[in-house]
Amino acid sequence: MRIFKCLTALFLVFTLCSAFSLAKKASKSVYVMGVSISFTDSTVYLTDVQNIPDVKLTKEGFLPQRDDYSYQLRNYLESKDGNRNHTCITFFSDDRSKLQKKAAQLTKRYMNDHSSVIHNLSKEDFQYVKPEAITE
Repeated sequence: MRIFKCLTALFLVFTLCSAFSLAKKASKSVYVMGVSISFTDSTVYLTDVQNIPDVKLTKEGFLPQRDDYSYQLRNYLESKDGNRNHTCITFFSDDRSKLQKKAAQLTKRYMNDHSSVIHNLSKEDFQYVKPEAITE
């Protein structure tokens, strides 16, 4: 009976340790959205909130290679309208509702500024790609 109790305790400890180690390795989805402002023009581009699977935030909570995501949006807009003066910002979060709230705040901000023209870019128009998957 004593051996049975020891084996049961060992099995329980092993199960708990393996469960916690699996939880750390699982990567969460990260949601991103982009804003592009041209200071030579009154046009503002806003992308939809998009899901990028299998992306892990750094220990500090930052999106790895976050500048590459902004360059993707800038390159798309330069090829679309030829304007080379886009300033692109990429917002990210692992919580979709927080990012949608931020998108609503930005939309409201630029709607109140009557000199800005807002263009929404849907997922069909522009889709972010994980930087490792980009081939040149």
